[in-house]
Amino acid sequence: MTAERAAFDRATWAFLAVLIALTWLRIAALQASPLGLYFDEAQYWMWSRTFDWGYFTKPPMVAWVIGLTTALAGTDVEWAVRLGAPIAHAVGASAIFALGRSMYGAWPGFWAGLGWLLLPGVWFSSMLISTDAILLPLWSVALFAMWRLINTRAMAWAIVIGVFVGLGVLAKYAMLYFVVCTAIAAWRMETVRQALAGGRGWTAALIGAVIVTPNIVWNVNNGFATARHTAANASLDLGDMFHFDELFEFLGGQAFVIGPIVFVALIWALWRAWRRASGLSAEDKFLIAYILPPFIVVSIIAFISRANANWAAVAYPAVVVWITGSLFSSAKGRRWLAASAAVNTALAALVAVLVLAYPAISNQAKNIRGARGWEETAREIALRAAAQPGEAPFTAVLVDDRATYFELAYHWRHARRAGAPLPPVRMWLLRAEAHSSAEATDPMRPEEGGRVLIVHMQPRYLPFVADDFSVFRTVEHLTVPLGGNVNREMEISLGEGFAPAPRDAAWQARFEAAHER
Repeated sequence: MTAERAAFDRATWAFLAVLIALTWLRIAALQASPLGLYFDEAQYWMWSRTFDWGYFTKPPMVAWVIGLTTALAGTDVEWAVRLGAPIAHAVGASAIFALGRSMYGAWPGFWAGLGWLLLPGVWFSSMLISTDAILLPLWSVALFAMWRLINTRAMAWAIVIGVFVGLGVLAKYAMLYFVVCTAIAAWRMETVRQALAGGRGWTAALIGAVIVTPNIVWNVNNGFATARHTAANASLDLGDMFHFDELFEFLGGQAFVIGPIVFVALIWALWRAWRRASGLSAEDKFLIAYILPPFIVVSIIAFISRANANWAAVAYPAVVVWITGSLFSSAKGRRWLAASAAVNTALAALVAVLVLAYPAISNQAKNIRGARGWEETAREIALRAAAQPGEAPFTAVLVDDRATYFELAYHWRHARRAGAPLPPVRMWLLRAEAHSSAEATDPMRPEEGGRVLIVHMQPRYLPFVADDFSVFRTVEHLTVPLGGNVNREMEISLGEGFAPAPRDAAWQARFEAAHER
């Protein structure tokens, strides 16, 4: 194990310079970005207006961070909502630098921190606010603290682990992988068992539990809404298993998230570790324990159902440190590290150019397309929702798509603060119980159903929405250009006398039959 180096050597100063430069660049890019908020981001922004210990689909940390950054910036424009992401990744890179430095030396630490900052997934994640952006620095600090606990047996590091694991769970429940990974590391390594002995493990566990308890209480009081949503995300269907295509898509997606060279190097490192399992170093064993469990669990989920590429994101900090340490020991390996940094930077630059300069191309990506044109969309809907001379005002605006609900809430914020008489936005319920935060917070209510402007983003729902009104008529088809010959298409209707049909088994069967034809 490498001896401790001076706190501020040339490698440390070099890393700090790169860290500050890249973080400044990312914040400047946020301010210049033409992309509006994705609906998830608009949803988190809406949550941040009211602090709580939990929300319908996520733990509370992402909303807390948005509340903090918008308060510090004095504005809630898009870049301020997203400001926590590049700052969080800077914190994560610092922890990864510290871990790599502690394990392999100062310059490997530099390359590990730099490698993290240049991962394609981190480039992308730095441009939007997400639960992963908040989770990963908390995981990285806990990982570093765990390694320091192994080497020092100091109770202070156990306290740090407890604090950051607890905060990580409040960011995303994937932080619970840390407990599983630590248990596996303890099973495989005597040094980990010794580090957790003497009450240190129980101290960390107790602190983490205390921090997480308010969220558990919130879930109990809200029917375990967040926990149920997290479980439903996996969409396990035991009657339709064995999806090789989903498995290969998940594994292939890792090459785009961590970069092609890092991905190939990871496969090589795992194969080499398998071949010489009895000769692994303490660093190898420790890092593998925090890499394999998330990958294995999510790969199984992908195989029997589906999985997004980022679901194994908690493995990436250990991946970057392990690959850096493995490659840095040889001149050829260092060339591969430099090549990886160059390739990942080129990939990030290419994506940025496509997004900023070529909307016709970037609009073909569903996620990017979903962030465009919402300000214009909200303006057009506001014009139609305004009271017209000689007509009664609308009692509500009903939407059948949660993205529209959250985007209208965000883009109408200034008008509402100025006192504009905009009707409340309400969500149409497809089922008897709420299946989204919008449905749980603002479902359409009969007492607000006197005269309703209806915005249909889901044409297949239109006849069923119509059945919920005693009077219903379509008004117009609204098209909002998104650039590059791509449009957002909506149907605008007017309904009176909202009286929803019971969402019983017969109604659900009729709905499903209509959509099978």
